[in-house]
Amino acid sequence: MRTLRFPVLVAIAAVCALLLTPDVDHGQPPLDPKPPKIKPPPDEFRALVKEVEEAYKAPFEVDKDVLDELRKQYKNPTPEREAKILREVRRLYNTTPQQEEAIVRELRRAYERPSPEQEARVFVVIRRNGRLPLGVVSGDAAFNRATKLFRDFDRDGDGRLSREEAPDTLRGMWSRWDRNGDGFIDFDEYGAYYQAHLRVVSNRVATGEIEIKMPRGAVPPALPLPGVTPPSALQAPSRDTRQEETFAIRYDKLPAGLPDWFLALDTDKDGQVSLYEWRQGKRLTEEFGPLDRNGDFLITPQEVLRFLADQSRKRPAPDAWPDEP
Repeated sequence: MRTLRFPVLVAIAAVCALLLTPDVDHGQPPLDPKPPKIKPPPDEFRALVKEVEEAYKAPFEVDKDVLDELRKQYKNPTPEREAKILREVRRLYNTTPQQEEAIVRELRRAYERPSPEQEARVFVVIRRNGRLPLGVVSGDAAFNRATKLFRDFDRDGDGRLSREEAPDTLRGMWSRWDRNGDGFIDFDEYGAYYQAHLRVVSNRVATGEIEIKMPRGAVPPALPLPGVTPPSALQAPSRDTRQEETFAIRYDKLPAGLPDWFLALDTDKDGQVSLYEWRQGKRLTEEFGPLDRNGDFLITPQEVLRFLADQSRKRPAPDAWPDEP
């Protein structure tokens, strides 16, 4: 028998290797075992509560934080830390652009010649225009939070919110806040909505309806607070609207003609129905907006009666109904 030559053995080995190698489809990309995570939309309500909570903490934190950051500047001054100091100041104190320029000048004098006396001069300038009312969110903080929330909701990054991108509360009051009627919410419209929603949350915190974490020894909120003062970018566009009539609401002297659901939903018996009470009553958020005429997230007896009157006027008169076949 003739022996196999080396090239033949090599060829046989190659064929065996091909037969034993598992089939790989080189035309398909490998499967990604970990698909990218889709970031959930932000919790808008929790963000609002957090803003109010930070405002209540400000009197216990701001002065200390400003002094700590100032002393860090002695060793390594940076513009970023300087900007952080101003943000802290705005949490608690009323400031103007001119005053903030004066604060920066005093800060820089402290970098050059640090001393207890110069630190005291810094705080004299900071406190020149007094503090914000207790629990009031500064315009700077409101603007920054509204900007971040808007960007987080704007998933496609086109600079406006569609109904699908908007939070539930805004979606339920869409026609009120889509003020130009283009079917989207731009940043100015969202800012006006955010300001109104923040004011409602602030009042609910102030009356104890919403609990927040307070520093040790601090007295919890107990009284209604004034509204938030927003920066110009958050102010609602001017509108030619009639001012709503006002009257003192007393639960024992509500006007006649209110539907039964109003009394049932007004669980705290303050003579009005909040969005919170509306949703607690298993009502659709979409139905709240037409009743809340002034967009303050509260339905008053006056608004209900006006809504019912409008609906009555829209119904055709009996003599205008078509004849039955």
